[in-house]
Amino acid sequence: MNVKHYLYVNALSSLGSRMDLIACSALIFTFEHSAFWLTAFFVARQVGGMLFSPFAGMLADRMDRRHAMIASDIGAGLALLAIIAAPHPYVVVAAAFLKGMLYTLFTISFQASLPQMFGMERLVWVNGLKVRLESLVGMAGFVLGGFLTDRVGYALVIGADAASFFLSALLLTRMRWESRAWPKSGAAGERSAGDSGGKQKERGMRAAVRYLQSAPVLLAISLLAAPLSISTASHNYGLPFLADQISHGDATLHGMMWSVMSVGGLLGAYLVGRIPVAPWPGMLGAHWLLAVFIVLAFAADGAVWALLLLAGAGLFGGAAQVLESTLLQQAKNEVRGKVLGVQGLFSRSGFFVGFLAAPAISAVLGLAAMVAVAQALLALALLGLGCYVRKAQQAGGARRG
Repeated sequence: MNVKHYLYVNALSSLGSRMDLIACSALIFTFEHSAFWLTAFFVARQVGGMLFSPFAGMLADRMDRRHAMIASDIGAGLALLAIIAAPHPYVVVAAAFLKGMLYTLFTISFQASLPQMFGMERLVWVNGLKVRLESLVGMAGFVLGGFLTDRVGYALVIGADAASFFLSALLLTRMRWESRAWPKSGAAGERSAGDSGGKQKERGMRAAVRYLQSAPVLLAISLLAAPLSISTASHNYGLPFLADQISHGDATLHGMMWSVMSVGGLLGAYLVGRIPVAPWPGMLGAHWLLAVFIVLAFAADGAVWALLLLAGAGLFGGAAQVLESTLLQQAKNEVRGKVLGVQGLFSRSGFFVGFLAAPAISAVLGLAAMVAVAQALLALALLGLGCYVRKAQQAGGARRG
């Protein structure tokens, strides 16, 4: 099977996941104490991914990554079927926790495999296509999920998502690439050479930490994941309230806000592959402009300005996502999964902190100020980490000189 075609299959699975998020939410609203169980559902997804990120990175470097992706897809499909078989709050929350873990393992294994699947020289193109497909899925998934849940019920929507996972697993069994961090022949040679010298390869996250200490750009991206996720959580939390402030009770405006950000992301992912830009400074600049546009959108007077500014935020967000993924995939194949695991841990932790802090800060300072504080934190992180990378690169150049 052509590996490019698998990107479209993966996008189909992502579409199903967005649809089943709506379907699971509809199911939870039928439970007693639905507000509690809905909170538990979303927290379980985040905590599962957050706690499992370091282990997922280690597994992605020790296992055959293709096998890890197949196991993740099958496990996610079975978790969804369990919800259909036993639609109970405990089952739904447990399935969300398991899916959070398996999604993390799949994503890290998939991201770590892209350089071997497509080649290092095509990473900007493939990451751009991946982000464009995710943007299209973002535009259609939630709307389609709500429509189908209303028409055919939650069970069929969740079942369709389970089927998409099983289809993905089936197609992965037919694909082949160099899916091990240590190719079998090379790994044996490496170990024997290391053993003869009396040294063992470092394992676990210590290897990732040592590697990141020698790669300032990758270390900076990993650390940036936390404030970036906090800033994202702030405007994700704030968008429905912004829509309500502008047009009271207008759910359509809220949906349009997400849609225009997805359209902007699609355009940004397309343009970044066609405009020559150095990945590290380009990523910093795109994230900085994303923060500025988000702050302006929450301060905007009227729906039109808010939508235009959110589209601009989506454009720079899409470009930044392509450049960030491309930079992370430059890590050595032997530790790439662990590096992505570290970055995933910071990212999930940032989302968790952001969603917990946003309501409290908004209640004290107001919605626009809460978003501005989160974006200011991101801007300070961008400035600090940019200075760190510059000094580290200058020090490295001086040592070489």
